[in-house]
Amino acid sequence: MADKPSMGTWVVDRFGKAVTGMVDEHPRRAARLLHAGFAAKRFQTRHLPEARQLPSGRMGARIALESVTGALDHPQGAVLTSMFMPNELFLALGLRPLIAEALAEFTTGAWAEEGFVRAAEQGGVPETYCSFHKALIGYAMAGSLEPPRLIANCSVACDANNITFKWLADKLGSPHAYIDVPYKYSEDACSYVADQLRELARGLEQTYGRTLDERVLSEHVARSQETLEALVRSLPLRRRRFMHNDMGLEMQQALDAHIALGTPDTLGMARQQLKDLPGAEEYRGLSLVWMHTAPFFSASLQQLVDCNQRAQIAVSDMCFDQVSLDGWRLEDGVWRRDESVPAWAHTADEPWEAMAERLIKNVFNGPGERRVERVRRIAEVAGADGAVCFCHWGCKETMGVSQLAKRELEAAGIPTLVLDGDCVQRSNNTEGQSSTRMGAFLEMLEARRGEMR
Repeated sequence: MADKPSMGTWVVDRFGKAVTGMVDEHPRRAARLLHAGFAAKRFQTRHLPEARQLPSGRMGARIALESVTGALDHPQGAVLTSMFMPNELFLALGLRPLIAEALAEFTTGAWAEEGFVRAAEQGGVPETYCSFHKALIGYAMAGSLEPPRLIANCSVACDANNITFKWLADKLGSPHAYIDVPYKYSEDACSYVADQLRELARGLEQTYGRTLDERVLSEHVARSQETLEALVRSLPLRRRRFMHNDMGLEMQQALDAHIALGTPDTLGMARQQLKDLPGAEEYRGLSLVWMHTAPFFSASLQQLVDCNQRAQIAVSDMCFDQVSLDGWRLEDGVWRRDESVPAWAHTADEPWEAMAERLIKNVFNGPGERRVERVRRIAEVAGADGAVCFCHWGCKETMGVSQLAKRELEAAGIPTLVLDGDCVQRSNNTEGQSSTRMGAFLEMLEARRGEMR
């Protein structure tokens, strides 16, 4: 017999149905109700945080809610953008980036995605389109999205990313800025992207009536580089430590490492991790590296990996796509850095080039082999027993790289499970199949560990 839903689940379900029921005839009312729901969740993260999470986890949840809800609170000072943009530029101008993926994820967290997905599909968006982008387009098609003063995106990391924002700009009548990112890093490529970012800054100043202080921008970039360095230093501390996390928190912290990178809060979260992890309880269960997004609402998968003594996500590649591992080596079980090798070719003294370098070197940019190699390295240092590659609905890039990842990771001794599903639209998930396959995978990892002892 199925377990009865909790009171909290029942309330969220009713809330989501109420929003969905308004989308067709009262789209702005639906948006306001959703905004109120996000604000209520923000209040919880401020005053009633999850007791089971580590302090750094509670900070991560709060930063994500503050970022998304803050942008909705101040639409005239918001920029609609993509997850992979160097958001220090917006933050240094006192603007609030509204990340497409974050809005879709939060809408799903409120169980309200179905009405917006339906609006997009009824407007002609293919059913197979990425559901993160489909939900955002649904906001615009339904009339729930207030036209932003500016839309900005870059070519990283997918085809949908390159189509959606251009369409939204045409639909909403908003100015659109686009950053073209070369696949391979060179100093010429870096200068090319840096010049585009400078041009974007001029457009932002004109649109929002603000003046950029490059010293403030450099301060944001300096915090970004320190934050990413702290994340790298946290990798070996995750080995056999109880992370006290869940799929939802992993996605929130991935958002923080993009939407709020460069802020004192995100740097504080990364520093807090370095304090939390050495003192966390020893973990005897299975540690996983998670590749791509996670269906944080899946009840059956929650039972297997959320704050669980049997298995946990020790590290996810969405949090480590931008870090530099140059000079780092795992030698005799010790994670060491060769200080003679610079982490970055450009420091915060050259903020435009520093942001451009990080954008080009992001492992979601360029050939899939770079991304797989990043997963292999973080799995090795964090002591992962296995890897899960989650092929999100409509994400052709992850689907295309999944078999390469499985082959290369398993050749490196990291058993890998490829799961298909959807991180936004619940109706596209096969709960039973996913939990059965995940359960069998965990049993295999347990048996393998027993054989290796």
